[in-house]
Amino acid sequence: MAGCQGLINVVINRLIFFKMNKRGFIALFLCIFLSSIAQSVAAQFTISGIVKDKNDNLPLPQVSIRLLSAKDSTFVTGISSKDNGTFSLKVPKAGSYIAAFSFLGYRTAYEPVQLSKGQPRRNLGDVLLGSNDVLLQEAVVVGKAPEVVVKEDTVEFNADSYKTQPNSVVEDLLKKLPGVEVDSEGKITHAGKEITKILVDGKEFFSDDPKVATKNLPVDIIEKLQVVDRKSDLARLTGVDDGEEETVINLTIKEGMKHGWFGNVTGGYGLDGRYEAGAMLNHFFGDNQVTILAGSNNTNNMGFTDMGGSRFRRFGGMNGINTSHNVGVNFNVGKGDAFRVGGDVSYNNSNRDVLQRTERQNMFEDSTSYYSGYNKMKDNGQNIRGNFRLHWEIDSLNTLEFRPRFSVALSKSDSYDSALTTAGDIARSKVNFSESDNHNKGTGYDLSGELIYNHKFRNRPGRSFSIQAQYSYSDTKEDGWTKALYKYYMLDKDSTLDQMDDNHTWSNGYGARFTWTEPLGDVKKGRFLTFSYRFQASFNNADKYTYDILNDPFAIPYDTVRNDELSNSFRNDYYSHRAQIGFKQVTANYTYDIGVAAVPSSSQSIDLINSDRNISKRTVFNVAPYLRYRYKMGKQRSLRIDYRGYSSQPSMNQLQPVEDRSDPLRIVVGNPELKPAFQNWFRARFNDYDEKTQRAIMAMVNGGFTTNSIISETTYDSQTGGQRTTYRNVNGVWNAAGMFMYSTPFRNKHWQLNSFSRVSYSNSVGYNNGVRNDAGSFNAVENLGLAFRSDYFDAELRGNYRYALATNSMQSRNDQSTHNYGGTFNVNGYLPWSITLGTDITYSGSAGYSAGYNTESWLWNAQASYQFLKGKNATIALKVYDILGQRNSIRRTVTGNYIQDVEYNTLDTYGLITFTYRFNTFGDKKPDMDRFDRGPRGYGPPPGHPGRPGGRRW
Repeated sequence: MAGCQGLINVVINRLIFFKMNKRGFIALFLCIFLSSIAQSVAAQFTISGIVKDKNDNLPLPQVSIRLLSAKDSTFVTGISSKDNGTFSLKVPKAGSYIAAFSFLGYRTAYEPVQLSKGQPRRNLGDVLLGSNDVLLQEAVVVGKAPEVVVKEDTVEFNADSYKTQPNSVVEDLLKKLPGVEVDSEGKITHAGKEITKILVDGKEFFSDDPKVATKNLPVDIIEKLQVVDRKSDLARLTGVDDGEEETVINLTIKEGMKHGWFGNVTGGYGLDGRYEAGAMLNHFFGDNQVTILAGSNNTNNMGFTDMGGSRFRRFGGMNGINTSHNVGVNFNVGKGDAFRVGGDVSYNNSNRDVLQRTERQNMFEDSTSYYSGYNKMKDNGQNIRGNFRLHWEIDSLNTLEFRPRFSVALSKSDSYDSALTTAGDIARSKVNFSESDNHNKGTGYDLSGELIYNHKFRNRPGRSFSIQAQYSYSDTKEDGWTKALYKYYMLDKDSTLDQMDDNHTWSNGYGARFTWTEPLGDVKKGRFLTFSYRFQASFNNADKYTYDILNDPFAIPYDTVRNDELSNSFRNDYYSHRAQIGFKQVTANYTYDIGVAAVPSSSQSIDLINSDRNISKRTVFNVAPYLRYRYKMGKQRSLRIDYRGYSSQPSMNQLQPVEDRSDPLRIVVGNPELKPAFQNWFRARFNDYDEKTQRAIMAMVNGGFTTNSIISETTYDSQTGGQRTTYRNVNGVWNAAGMFMYSTPFRNKHWQLNSFSRVSYSNSVGYNNGVRNDAGSFNAVENLGLAFRSDYFDAELRGNYRYALATNSMQSRNDQSTHNYGGTFNVNGYLPWSITLGTDITYSGSAGYSAGYNTESWLWNAQASYQFLKGKNATIALKVYDILGQRNSIRRTVTGNYIQDVEYNTLDTYGLITFTYRFNTFGDKKPDMDRFDRGPRGYGPPPGHPGRPGGRRW
């Protein structure tokens, strides 16, 4: 082994100077595995980990660690944690043990440990100790849990501080949080960043579909909601930055609900045949979770994301009125963090009806045209998907992860469209009119997997390497039929279209990544060199065959002929490499990771129908620097700076060089000569939290610019009004934004002030009739909230204002500004006899939009609920939505080519009577779901107060 270790050092030196040959790499690889095997054989029985404060995640020094026999709790051995919270406890022999962690002012934590010859080492990871709040005999501790706490990469909200109606779900809580927005489709953003997944106690919940948690999990099981910016799974496991980051929400479950079964069953029916039905069953045992849920409704509650929305040419998008049905199961089980298996399987079905009205201004250098459209659409989608995870800490040195996934999607869409195009600023003249029937039917399949192996070196702390392999396959087939009539007023001409098309796109790809971390000098100095190399290949295929129908398609049989001019059989191969070197410094007060990556990529395309459309191999080379810097100014104050660059490949639709003439007035053709776009991204974030006053501040600036950005290039026919759109690479696309969040309670803690401000500017580029147009979009947003919370009622007033300015270099005289303003007032009252009354009213107004799109509306909802049976487990509620019938849905889009306003149909006034039954098996350990002892915000009323057990519900 000594010989191998010497060879390792020699080869590493050659790596650093980029001189390693193939034989040296193979020898290194063999010696690494031989070394790890030999070290495992010679290993002793040990238990290791790091002890941290549960509240702020900081290490705890000098924690007493006692190892007890699981059989009779006799003392075996002990140790104290080091100054950095770490510990490594040697154990004399294999067996079953209990590790007890005790520290003054904290609750003692117990961890079961099993050691054997096959598993001689156990890494407990982070052992979190919670504070020990002591309640003296007759004394009542009056305090208020902080509503908002900001940490380094986390914004934490105390769920009990935001009162919601009985049987509310997590989405209802999210809508009350400062800085959080939930749009009509259920997409969640915080400080402008989209939430990509939901975790429950740090474990993935239905993988990458946040809606499952937000629209199904009840609020009253949630203790804290944490918004976390974190590195990718691969970067967290290997410690080597891969340039990818995600924003997630972690839901922590109340302590008393982690041992037993609990769930609920809900049913409701109301006006206009509206209904809701759902059931959820949860089993939490220790760190293990199992959840089964099902639901059906016609109230626009999409409990699962419709994955076919982006795969197929869905006419309805995600708007309109939806009926959905779903069922799913999620699980995460194992022994501690050493071996865990998790995953989810789900099915959902959606039926959507959409009515859409559109007004669009198309900008030209010397004129403007106007498009007015009406669409009526029906859409049905079905999805089955499964995501699985395996995490295995083989021993303290070796870790293995495996993540397979699959999905099946079915889609059927029908639409009727009509549109009128006019021109002229004063007396508008008709240019064209169209009406069409469109029908699509499709199926899609996906299969992918990822395997990661990570190894640490016992004889060289801080040295590690990892290997990642991944594979993906996708297959989508879609058939369509279009029948249309077109009128060209300036040519005094009509035309018809009767076509069918068969689309088949499929792709497969694979990739591998190797990383190495090497400490420089003593590992305690926290200096490391990091190396990584990634290779990715994707093979994309697209067959599109268009057929002209020669007679009525409803006639059997009907005649068709293939139109080769509008058909293609396209093949595209794409290869990408990323070689990265970096330096990382870790200290008690700051951490930085800086480096650079070389990113060459190449692609080539062929068309099996017409070889003249082939594109020979092209290579693009990018340099991608990166920086991650963290500076801790105090226990709750920090500064974070990030910069990175990354490339993105054109889509198949953007590459295919064949015209899509399913709508002759809006022809689209790809550009196979497109280069990958390269984006540079920057962010600086400052957090500050004062524990004494519970004041929280978060400030952030971010921005980016893109080279070789892929944009639309549109050419208009002045005679027909038709447009032909293709794609091209341009420079000049950039954006910048700033955000400030402030939250503080007043002195008596009953009042809370929340403010969220955001300013942004983006510059997009478009080409109309060959002329470049730089379109600027400036937005300023302010949300201000004032809340009062007491034991008898709580109320909150939130105001909002958004100013938007759209500018165009092509026609500065047509710069447009819009104003959106409004506010929400909600109040909840808690009466005796377990009755809760609640109402919210929202005013919204707008100005500056297209004619007929400026609106003023009042949205008024109300609810009354009564809880009964033992433990208040049953609830009957009357809910009325949009009492005044003024709900609307209007959106504005600004691009380099046009400004567009769209209005969709929405679900208007309806009422429901619902019955919900909650059940659990906690027994004496029943969680504090009704908050009897501490009131709705963590401060307990005195004995005899109606908020005590037996009184009204809090």
